[in-house]
Amino acid sequence: MRRVALAFLTLAALPLAGFRSTPTPAAAVATDPPLLVPWSRIGNLALGEPRARVRQDYDADGHRYHLLARTNGIVQGYYRLHGSRVFVTFQDGRVNELDFTTRYYRTKNGFGVGSRIPLGPCHRASNNRCEHRWHGFVWNAWVRETPCHCWVKVGAGAQSLPATAANFGKPWFFIYTRGARAKRFHFALKFVD
Repeated sequence: MRRVALAFLTLAALPLAGFRSTPTPAAAVATDPPLLVPWSRIGNLALGEPRARVRQDYDADGHRYHLLARTNGIVQGYYRLHGSRVFVTFQDGRVNELDFTTRYYRTKNGFGVGSRIPLGPCHRASNNRCEHRWHGFVWNAWVRETPCHCWVKVGAGAQSLPATAANFGKPWFFIYTRGARAKRFHFALKFVD
């Protein structure tokens, strides 16, 4: 009985001695579930969500926001999550952009970083002889000096609006690829390049 009491007292004293418990995997999942909701949310981070709510969910749980830049109401930075950086940009106090490369976040069907996206057949479009489409996205729709090697969807509708400067300020979604596999996702509530 004495050994049990001594062991209990030793364990109870560990936090006082400077040892801290680490969150259990279940606690980490509660704070940041492995959820990808196309094209608006990853974990507990959602486009349009107030910064105060993000701080409540992430900063209060020990995840530190690493500030990169702050200009004209725009705050850019990232959280270290799941062996990667999850970039979160706030504009006017709300989440405006999410960018990530971690395989942790998945849709209910298992789609996420590393998933294969087939190129599929060509479709004739008014401005393109051969346009590849996938779930409302258009292949290489955003071409500046060179093709982006990405799937692009502009707007919140089922099909993409034209990927032109005329649609800046609307939601834009990018899935960057390597080969036929998704390697990076970028969601922007109000995109301006």
